[in-house]
Amino acid sequence: DDFSVFFPLPFNKEQKQIYENYLKNRLTVVTGPPGTGKSHRADIETNGKDVQKVTFHPDYDYHSFVGGYKPTMDGDKIAYKFVPQIFTKIYVDAWKNLVSEDDTKPFYLQIEEINRGNCAEIFGDLFQLLDRDKDGFSKYEVTAEEELCKYLLSENGFGGNHPGIENGKLRFPNNLKIIATMNTSDQSLFPMDSAFKRRWDWIYVPIDTDCKFSDFTI
Repeated sequence: DDFSVFFPLPFNKEQKQIYENYLKNRLTVVTGPPGTGKSHRADIETNGKDVQKVTFHPDYDYHSFVGGYKPTMDGDKIAYKFVPQIFTKIYVDAWKNLVSEDDTKPFYLQIEEINRGNCAEIFGDLFQLLDRDKDGFSKYEVTAEEELCKYLLSENGFGGNHPGIENGKLRFPNNLKIIATMNTSDQSLFPMDSAFKRRWDWIYVPIDTDCKFSDFTI
C-alpha cells in the first residue's frame, strides 16, 4: 500500500514489476533530484519498525560504520576497548531476533546521502555480503576482523558461537534490510562503481510538477 507514494495507482506492467522487486529486495536506494521527498519515502518504509539511521559524509569511514578500539574509562584508568558502531549493533539485533526463515522480524539500516561518503571505504569487505541468496541470507561469507570477531563472541555480542559469527565468518541474516537515499545532483561527491550499484534495487523519484503540497513553484 505504501508503494503508492512512488507511483500513482493503478500500476502499469513495468511499475508492477518494480513493486514486486521492491517487496523482495533487501537493498534499496531511493534516488532523485533534491527536494523530491526521498527521505520521506524511506521513512514511510521504516516507520514503526526497528531502524537505525545514519548519514554518510566525506569523513565517514569503515571504523565509524563498524566499530573499533577507542579509549574508555575503566574506573579511574584509561582502557582501550572495542566500541561497536551502527552496523555492528543492527547486525547483532537482526540475528538475535531471527525466528525462522518464514517468520522474521525485519531490521532496517537507513542510510541518508549514501553517495556523500566513500562507499568502497565504508563498507570495506562487507561489500561481499550484499549479494543475497534466494533465501535472503548472504550468498558469500567474509572473515571478521579479529577485534570484531572477539566482540561478537563476547557477552556484549552473541555470547559465544552463533550463526552470525560461525567459524569467525560474517553473513547477513535475511531480516536485515538496507534502504538508502541518494541525491542525483551531487555529482562532485564520491562515485559508486558498477559492482556496488548492481547489488541494489534503484527507485527513481522524479520531480512532481503537479504536487499540491509543494512549498515552491515550478
